[in-house]
Amino acid sequence: MLSLLRRRDFALLWTGGLVSVLGDWVLNAALPFFVYEETGSTVATAGMVVARLAPAVLLGSVAGVFVDRWSRKRVLVWSNLLQAGIVTLLLLVPGEGWLWVVFAVAAAQSVLASFSSPAESALLPALVDDSELVAANALNTLNNRIARLAGAPLGGALLASLGLEAVVVVDAATFVAAAALIGPIAAPRTP
Repeated sequence: MLSLLRRRDFALLWTGGLVSVLGDWVLNAALPFFVYEETGSTVATAGMVVARLAPAVLLGSVAGVFVDRWSRKRVLVWSNLLQAGIVTLLLLVPGEGWLWVVFAVAAAQSVLASFSSPAESALLPALVDDSELVAANALNTLNNRIARLAGAPLGGALLASLGLEAVVVVDAATFVAAAALIGPIAAPRTP
């Protein structure tokens, strides 16, 4: 199973996915705490979580239809770059009066993630043989779990020690790194 990581294109996709999901979880862990720190309101915190989850629920099945018509590699590269840009808007948030920006960024990032997730899943079979697909999917699931395990505590630690700005910079950097890793993949064109 780990021999798949010796394949250049699969290893780039796997590493790019790991880095991108790590950044997602750094932000996912930090934003609810940030909102609660600023407002002291559990309702506002729940609103932030809804802003993050609702687009994925609403667009999850529709996004896959579009991804099937587009170049999956391009979708992954552009969604990561756009997510990096959108997340940096959080650097504009000076305090409680601007929390609408936090909600808007969380929702916009979730919209883009709704496209990148099916693109990654659809690109995978083009990079490995059919006989290796189960192992490749297992490795992809593993990288998502590793990223969640590492990203959540890292997000909390960054927020507590350095503030929201550090969380934003780390998250944006992971999206740019993921785009740089996925860019050189030699993926077949979508028919």
